[in-house]
Parts: sequence; C-alpha cells; structure tokens
Amino acid sequence: METAVSRTALVTGASSGIGREVARQLAELGWRVIAVARNEQRLQDLAAEAPGVEPATADLTRFPYPDLIPERVDALVHAAGIVPVGTVEEATHEDWTSAFSLNVTAGAELVRQALPQLRRDRGTVVFVNSGAGVTPLPRNTLYGATKHALRALANGLRKDEENHGVRVTSVFPGPTDTPLFTGDVDRSELIQPATVARAIITAITASDDTQLTEIQVRPRREISW
Repeated sequence: METAVSRTALVTGASSGIGREVARQLAELGWRVIAVARNEQRLQDLAAEAPGVEPATADLTRFPYPDLIPERVDALVHAAGIVPVGTVEEATHEDWTSAFSLNVTAGAELVRQALPQLRRDRGTVVFVNSGAGVTPLPRNTLYGATKHALRALANGLRKDEENHGVRVTSVFPGPTDTPLFTGDVDRSELIQPATVARAIITAITASDDTQLTEIQVRPRREISW
C-alpha cells in the first residue's frame, strides 16, 4: 500500500504566504515537497524548519523549466503570483504581459511539463486563485483579469484531463494576511495563510472517488477597503 512518504508535491510561491504554508503542512504529513520560489534564502529557511522540503530556486517567468519537474508528481500547487494594481487606462502592455506570465502562463507551463507524471500518479493540480477570480473588482482590473483567466485554465484542464485521472481544483481565498495583501483594513480580521493551506491540503488528500473542483475560503466577516 502506498504511503504519504513516497508522495511528491511541487509547490510554487513557497517562500511566503499560502505557498509556504502548503509546503510546510505537506512536509508535516510526510510528503516530499519541491518548494519553488525566487528567494533562495527564504526557501533555505523553510527547508530548515520543515524536513522534507527541497528548495528549488527559479524565476517562473523564464520558460521553460528543464530541471524543475521531479520524477514523481502527486500534487502540483501553483501559489506563485503577483497583485498588479491598475485600471485599463493605467496599465501598460508590459504590465499585462508580466501579470499574465506569472499568474497564468507559468501555471499552464508547469502542468504541461508535469502531465506525464500527473497522469501516471493520478495527481491533483491546485491553482490558488482569488476572490477576484469570481467577483469583478473595478479598482483592480488587471489582477482580476489574470484570475478570471486562471479559473478558465483550471476548468478547461479539468475537462481535458478527466479521462487521464488528473484532478483539478481552484481555491479562491478572500483577503488573506500575506505580503501581497496591502488593503487598508484591520489585519486581525484577515484569513490566515495556514487556513487557506488546510483547504488546499483537503483537496490534495481527498479520497480517490472525488475531486473538489472549486473551494471558496472567505473571512468570518466580509471586508471591504
């Protein structure tokens, strides 16, 4: 019988916030975790804290990734992302290209390269989306556009891969206490990254007869800013 010790996850955005918590929690469950981020020191600190984490320093906007995909992939969690602020009037074409490159294209490319392993191991793909992926945010059109695209990517991938046994989950966190969230609110009311990570772990470890397609994680009291 297969045990968690043999299972491997690739987690992006692992140097902070939700990605870091996912990597840490999976390692605590005995998984091997390939933790991907640009900040090498933060990854080293995480590896020291959580045995089972293997740092992989990479810039996911530089394609392709010839040495990043491990020989086994039971879970792929794309938590890396940026939160560009801007309206259509303000954002340049460089802003659009940069935002889509990390928030959407990187996730698609990681999955493409890992598909042989994901299919063989009946793996789970989790895209960390946002409330902006389901609700229009006029003050942040650029970010919302990337997250709506990420949702479309997840839905299309799920249909494409259903006959290959690959599960696909989108997780939509509300305002979360990470470095990316800069809203002017009482931060004690924000969702904690560990809470979102637990929802992601639930999707990854769900029984083999199901997949959790979309999970919304909202604060106890809705927050506006």
